Amino acid sequence: MLSNSNQLLQKIVRQEISITRIITFFIFTIIGFYILILGNVLYFDFAKNFTKDSTVWKSNYIVLNKKISSLQSLTGTKPTFNQDEIEILKNQSFIEQIGTFKTSLFPVKLQVGGVAGIRGFSTDLFFESVPENFIDIENDKWAWEEGNDFVPIIIPKSYLNLYNFGFASSQGLPQVSEGLFTQIPFQLIIGKQGNQKIYQAKIVDFTTKINTILVPENFLDWANEHFASQKNNESSRIIVQIKNDGEENYISFFESENYDINKDELKNNELTSYLKIAFSLVLFIGGIIVLASIWLMLINFQLLIEKNKHKIKDLSLIGFTANQLSWTYQKIMALFLILGLVVSIPLVYYTVSYIKGKIGNFITIEYSSFTQIIIGSMIALIVIVIINSIILKSTIHHIIKK
Repeated sequence: MLSNSNQLLQKIVRQEISITRIITFFIFTIIGFYILILGNVLYFDFAKNFTKDSTVWKSNYIVLNKKISSLQSLTGTKPTFNQDEIEILKNQSFIEQIGTFKTSLFPVKLQVGGVAGIRGFSTDLFFESVPENFIDIENDKWAWEEGNDFVPIIIPKSYLNLYNFGFASSQGLPQVSEGLFTQIPFQLIIGKQGNQKIYQAKIVDFTTKINTILVPENFLDWANEHFASQKNNESSRIIVQIKNDGEENYISFFESENYDINKDELKNNELTSYLKIAFSLVLFIGGIIVLASIWLMLINFQLLIEKNKHKIKDLSLIGFTANQLSWTYQKIMALFLILGLVVSIPLVYYTVSYIKGKIGNFITIEYSSFTQIIIGSMIALIVIVIINSIILKSTIHHIIKK
């Protein structure tokens, strides 16, 4: 009897369903899944490379310094920011927060032994620091307390590039990846003869945003207090976080104050904002298309069920449950949703492969998120099928109860 009822329901569906609507639903489901999956893959594989330093520097920041004049070069006057100038900056409406760079006032020598094919060497260094709230990095990596013999360091990525493509190439030394470079132990010799201390150090991250060597601010304060022979409370550079990087008035303000800013960095921040908006819009449109397709198909099935409610009720009277009667509708909807996802996956794969072939020389993809996104899409599809099944079952149950 169950087999006969299933055949009867299948005949009802085949006779009453609109092929045009099914094809339209199928096409839009493919398009929706294609946009959603492609948008996620492009974002997680490519877009994050445009904001690679977001793990180190918080967004919407600008570094300010005063322009050095010829007179200052001759007189030896340092172009520093005084407290009044800092207060003026704090009072500007477009500034979220402000911090000052602090500089090491003591000699620093870095030493490294031979490791990973790199010959041992030593060099003089300098350190700078900024307030911790301007750096977004794991606390256990960027932490120092008095008594600790280990100092974390952030360096410009350009330093690594100089070694790999300059020094290493000319000296016949092996090139080193970022991951390996962060595992190399260093020794820091701080202070002058008679007042020196040796620290262990490692590079915990890289930055392309600013050309300086950073250490935790509390370490630099302590070291300046104990190893510096001079005191200097004024800063030559300021870091500010902008409330809205779409405003243009802050640029004219900085220029009127004769402050030097990196306009290329402003353009990169603006480009990053546009990319985020573009990817969010693409994902939103893809989601709307998928939801609209599913909703239209659900409405079509609701109308089909309503049209055949007398036949469905007759079948229920001879002993068939709402689960049995709704199974045919559930099966058809699930089939087209699964087919839509399956067809969209190779389309996304070939699109991503084409994009990688075009821009692979400019952006390195260390790890692709394609598999994880496909698994996530399958999980989302299962949830959608379950929700649709519940809705269809509820509709048929309501007809039976009338």
